[in-house]
Amino acid sequence: MAPYRLRGNSLRNKMQVLCDTSFLMVLAAKPLKQVDRVESQLGRIDIIVPDIVIEELGRLERKAGPKRSMTAKTAAELCRKRFTTVPLSRGAHVDEAIIDYAVRNKCAVATIDTSLRNRLISNDILVLTLSRDRLLIANPRNEDHL
Repeated sequence: MAPYRLRGNSLRNKMQVLCDTSFLMVLAAKPLKQVDRVESQLGRIDIIVPDIVIEELGRLERKAGPKRSMTAKTAAELCRKRFTTVPLSRGAHVDEAIIDYAVRNKCAVATIDTSLRNRLISNDILVLTLSRDRLLIANPRNEDHL
């Protein structure tokens, strides 16, 4: 996949976005606002999910409390039905594997994890995040949030 490039307010027509567990849990629990606006900036968003994130959702489904367990189950079902699963390296910590994949494949990452978001930005990776149920863009070259 070609690297993303900012050109005014527009990126290429299709943007792969790798999602972490935190983002998927929120996505499964609440409807998002501003998706159309973000897609007008990035092009169509193609959600991809690491296999290790699907496994983590399965662990949460089995071991978390009732509400969190149901949210994890819903997120896992959403992933299986609507998103593409990609393999990530097993040896690294999940966050390290996400950063490595994003750098190698020139894709954006969706997360609400502040620590991961900061590490992604420091690696010059486009980040999508959530605030008040709104999808926002955090990018080191373009700090304007939608």
